[in-house]
Amino acid sequence: MRFLDHQASPAEIRRQGEAQGAIFDIWALRSGDRWRHEAVIRGLCQTAYLGDYTAICRVLGRYKVFVDTKDIGVASHLMLDGYWEMWNTEAIVGLVKPGMTVLDVGAHCGYFSVLLSDLIGPSGTLLSFEPNPPMAALLRRTIAVNGFDGRTTVYEMALGDEDGFATLQVPQNEPKNAHVVQGKGGPGMVEVPLRRADRIPGAADADFIKIDAEGAEQAIWKGLKNVLSRNRPLTILLEFAAIRYADPAAFLDEIMSHGFSLAEVDLVAGVQSRTRKEVLNASPSDDQMLLLTRG
Repeated sequence: MRFLDHQASPAEIRRQGEAQGAIFDIWALRSGDRWRHEAVIRGLCQTAYLGDYTAICRVLGRYKVFVDTKDIGVASHLMLDGYWEMWNTEAIVGLVKPGMTVLDVGAHCGYFSVLLSDLIGPSGTLLSFEPNPPMAALLRRTIAVNGFDGRTTVYEMALGDEDGFATLQVPQNEPKNAHVVQGKGGPGMVEVPLRRADRIPGAADADFIKIDAEGAEQAIWKGLKNVLSRNRPLTILLEFAAIRYADPAAFLDEIMSHGFSLAEVDLVAGVQSRTRKEVLNASPSDDQMLLLTRG
């Protein structure tokens, strides 16, 4: 397997890739210049339109991801740049190791799931959760085309604090913002299965959990009760926006009561230590990607 010379120009990188069949060295994201890594990945990005508003694109210079071309928020970035939320991508590459059991909660079309599947290797296990049926269908195809279906299980369901059904509101052309709402029926709404994470086979063995669920984080946390109570080493990447919770301070205190250290994956600076006060004093509408580490 050949890796590209990351110090070359973007044009030279593309020439190397075409001539040598080289791929991006994903582990290079653990160090080095972000702008150069992004330039390398953009140079390797390609997209093939498959019809019926579906395309397949090369992301992170090595994986294939199926996308909905009507998706403005994520697919446009994957099709043109080949990456999404590089700050979180870098953090995940630095944290996830071979053999881990990982939960990807809010997997969308599978960008982070294929990365996680690669990082855990053939001895690892990935449980990937996506409640939106069209996105879950793309996710399954993405996992399969990259050869990761043997280590990955896709769950087409929402996670919460009870078992049953939930109503998912899917904004037009913005499936990444799909969220659970009260009530049933109406434009852009779909009923989906709802489960507690701690009742999913294998979830209790989680070493790493990513949670990006557009406001359902507190309910998901409650549904992790029997996972958290094992008090084993665990790392959680959780999107936190105070405006989404009735009592954000109480939610944060509940998180910290399980023995986690607190940090944030900053958009520019990467992983930065945070205090309770700093998290709660941030703009309530800001999405903070909290990094919670125990053990």
